[in-house]
Amino acid sequence: MKINRKLVHEKYNGHCGYCGETLEIKKMQVDHIVPQYDFNRRILNKYGIPKFLNHLKETDVNHFDNLMPACRVCNKWKTSNHLELFRSELEDQVNRLNLRSSNYRIAKKFGLIIENTKRIVFYFNMIKVFRVNK
Repeated sequence: MKINRKLVHEKYNGHCGYCGETLEIKKMQVDHIVPQYDFNRRILNKYGIPKFLNHLKETDVNHFDNLMPACRVCNKWKTSNHLELFRSELEDQVNRLNLRSSNYRIAKKFGLIIENTKRIVFYFNMIKVFRVNK
C-alpha cells in the first residue's frame, strides 16, 4: 500500500502530530507510530501499542491510523521508540541537561533558563484526527 502523503499531512491540519509545529508538506516526515522494524512483534504481543491502535493487524504497518505527520526533529528523536518511551525521553531532558551541560547550568544560574518539568502531552492527544473512510 502506497502512503498518501497529502492525507497524512491533513491528518492534523498540517501540523506535526507530536509537537504541533506547522509543517510544509514537502518538509513533513511520515512517522510510523508503531515502528516498522518490529511492527509484527509489537502487534502480536500488544507491546507498546497505544489503545487507539489496538485494532491493527500484522499487515497494517502502513495503515492510516499508524501514520503520523512529523517534523524532522520529532521524527529523529522518536526514532523507533514506542510512544510512551518517546514521551519519557522528552520528559527527562531537563534532568539530562542539568547533569551533562555546563552551558545549560550556567544559563540557569544567571536566570536565562526557567525550568518547567511537566507531563508531555502530544499535539495529537489534544486535537481530533481527520478520519479517512476505508
